[in-house]
Amino acid sequence: MTPQRRRPGRPAHGSRQKLVSAASELFAERGFTATSPTMVLDRSDVGHGSLYHYFGGKEALALTAIEQMRGDLMVRLGLERSDDLDAKSDVDNRVTVDIDAALDHYFAQTEGRALLHLLTDPGVSESQVVSRQVRAWCDDLQAAIHVAVTGEDAEGSTDDVPPDRLREVSDPHLEAALGRGLLALPRTVDLLHPADPR
Repeated sequence: MTPQRRRPGRPAHGSRQKLVSAASELFAERGFTATSPTMVLDRSDVGHGSLYHYFGGKEALALTAIEQMRGDLMVRLGLERSDDLDAKSDVDNRVTVDIDAALDHYFAQTEGRALLHLLTDPGVSESQVVSRQVRAWCDDLQAAIHVAVTGEDAEGSTDDVPPDRLREVSDPHLEAALGRGLLALPRTVDLLHPADPR
C-alpha cells in the first residue's frame, strides 16, 4: 500500500514544531546570523512556504524558538523542587552544591549552546526584539540560580529581590558557567589560521 500524498498548498501536520526544532538546533550549532531560512527549511524537511506561513520570517521564528527554549528552565537545569518536606532539605542541599554542575549540563544541551551562540552573535543586537528575548532568557537564568542557591521556593517570584542581591548571588555562578560553556563550544571558524580547518 502506498502512502497517501498530502495535497499541495496545505502545511503538513507538525510543520510548525519541526521548524522551531530545526531553528533551535541550528542556533545551537551556528548562531542567529549564520543560520539562514533555507538551512532551517532543509533541516526541518518541510515545504518552503511553511516558514513564512507560520512565522513570516527568520526573526519571528527565532522569537518562537527562543521562547520555547526558555520554557521549563528549572526542569532543564535539574532544579525542580519536591513537595515532600523530608526530601526538600536534601534537595536544597544538593541543589546548592550542584548548581555549577547543573549549569554546565545546561550549557552542554541544545538550549544552552543556543544561548551561548546568541549571546556572542553580533546580529542579535541588531534586532531589538530578539535581543530583548535573549536578555529575558538570561534574567530567567539569574532567577533560577538565585532560587537554587538561596533555597527560596521555586514558585515564588524574584521580582521582590533587590537587583543587587540577585546579581550578587547569581552572577558568579552564571559568569563562570558561561565562560566554561564558551570554551567548550566547537571551534568552527579559526580567524587566526583560516587555512587550518578545525
